Amino acid sequence: MKKQIAVLMCGIMAASLAAVPAAAADTTITLMASQDWVKDAEMELGQKFEEETGIHVDYQIIPADQYQDLLLTRLNSGEGPDIFGAQSGFALATTYKVQENAVDLSGESWMDSYSVFSAEQTSVDGVNYGMTYFDTTTDYYIVYNKKLFEAAGITEIPTTFEAFEEACDKLLESGVTPIYEPVADGWHQTMLWTGTAQVLDKLDPGIIDKLNRNEATFAENENMIKELNQLNELAQKGYFGDNYMSDEFASTEGYLASGEFAMATLKPGAISTIVSSDLNTEGYTEDDFGLFLLPLLDNTYLNVHPAGPSRFIYSGSENIDAAKQYLAYISSKDSIQYMIDNETTIENLPFDAGQTPAYSQSTREFLESYDDEHSGMVLQDVVTYFNEQWMDISANIASMFIGDMTAEEVLEAIDDGRAQLAAAAGDEAWA
Repeated sequence: MKKQIAVLMCGIMAASLAAVPAAAADTTITLMASQDWVKDAEMELGQKFEEETGIHVDYQIIPADQYQDLLLTRLNSGEGPDIFGAQSGFALATTYKVQENAVDLSGESWMDSYSVFSAEQTSVDGVNYGMTYFDTTTDYYIVYNKKLFEAAGITEIPTTFEAFEEACDKLLESGVTPIYEPVADGWHQTMLWTGTAQVLDKLDPGIIDKLNRNEATFAENENMIKELNQLNELAQKGYFGDNYMSDEFASTEGYLASGEFAMATLKPGAISTIVSSDLNTEGYTEDDFGLFLLPLLDNTYLNVHPAGPSRFIYSGSENIDAAKQYLAYISSKDSIQYMIDNETTIENLPFDAGQTPAYSQSTREFLESYDDEHSGMVLQDVVTYFNEQWMDISANIASMFIGDMTAEEVLEAIDDGRAQLAAAAGDEAWA
């Protein structure tokens, strides 16, 4: 895993973009994606792309809790957008049916610089159908305020769940809300679970394979139950504050900048946004923030996540050549560097195009402190028929927080969903 991290972090292989078939000027291509999947910097590149080619990009951004249903409706009706966004991974073959709905991109020039780890996640049966355009070189970790920890008397980073709760209690006693958790967006709460669940296979070797062979279920796994109950305990003890059910992800950096909250689950690049926020009236610097792993189940294994929001060209598009030109444009060295330089949440992209990543020294040291033995793939990248249920799982976790569901019921719902998805896919393990 450390080799994967090293390959993903370096941007030293120069790649030249071969020409793709030129599309006619005055063409408009549509790019449909979920909220937060298309950054402002990419839209700025889209404007530059139009200036150079005459091809206009119409970005159709859909709220996260509505996106998948709307996309599948359009794909199933034969009216897909020219480019559609989807999470890479197992669901590409089953839910999105990319072998029917997407264009083979294996021969595109940018494949020479595209991360082999991301390509594995956007491919089906050895054919690459997509381009991950998201910083998968890091995942979501706990970003914490060192000064607030010190003021609360927390002298060591908690590495067990018990120590984490003790730290949260000290923060509450000091007048600081421990964790900003934005449940309202309908996706973030599941990150806290899946970003620690790599410990499951360490505690019970082989459990992932058993789940994928339908020889085990989520609901009967004691570690799964314990982990969700621990997550629920964080909410019940007030560590998320009073308004977490209505709090939104877009406000995260601001609340950390104000010092009102001490922690949040974020990508490392968010630290620079926190520091530059107008709400940073305390004068916090990047050195005042650090990273650690949320220790549900006493997890000490780094979460590695090469999958992420990716771009696919709809096979029924009348503008395939123009869409290919767009993907080639945004994956050039200059465009990748533009994204890194102008989007604080992106420290790198999964390409080796000669770009210069923006990792801080603390991020490098954090990532490099974990080797293969102490790293693991996140749950949604290794378990089948899970990621496509993400929004439903998130809704059920929210229901658990307010007492309408138990941890066991959340897991039973996942098992039911997996069975339905497996049956639809004709998976023999569920026959």
